[in-house]
Amino acid sequence: MNERGQLTLSSNDIGKRLGVGSHNIRKDLTYLGETGTTGSGYDIKTLKEQISRCLGFDRKRKACIVGLDKTGTAILSNDMFFSKNFDIVAGFDSNINRLETLKIDIPLYPTYDIPVVIRRERIELALLTLSGETAQIVTEKLIDGGIKGIVNFSPVVLSSSDSSVYISNVDIINEFRFLSALFTLDRGEA
Repeated sequence: MNERGQLTLSSNDIGKRLGVGSHNIRKDLTYLGETGTTGSGYDIKTLKEQISRCLGFDRKRKACIVGLDKTGTAILSNDMFFSKNFDIVAGFDSNINRLETLKIDIPLYPTYDIPVVIRRERIELALLTLSGETAQIVTEKLIDGGIKGIVNFSPVVLSSSDSSVYISNVDIINEFRFLSALFTLDRGEA
């Protein structure tokens, strides 16, 4: 909306777009501090900046990928993952031969170096794309190094012994099941 030249936005407009009542929008936006003027709405640019600041989107965070098989390598090779907010600064794999043969501009390390590299490079986020049997062991290495968040694409549900480390377990099969259930129920295919 800002890019289209719109300068302000009301809580009612936001609520309609999100399917939420305008009173909830106003209440939630008070957590950001002063964001708008009653009756005049919210300055879009200011609101966007405040949301970015409060959610940490105004900072660049370092990330790594653990597991450099087809999925991990595809992600490392995709510029989409090198955004203004995230910088992939390391890749890890237990297969030394794979590390030596990959032609990627990012430094690659064996998994046994995870804690040292995480600390040295101040990496905050990790993406796991490895098999299930080693995922929890690698998770503990990441936590030992000081990682703050993990996106888990491995086929096991991971947990953290440290309550300050956040883990997002992404199960692609369950996501397919969820979507399949939605359109099956929507179309009355049951």
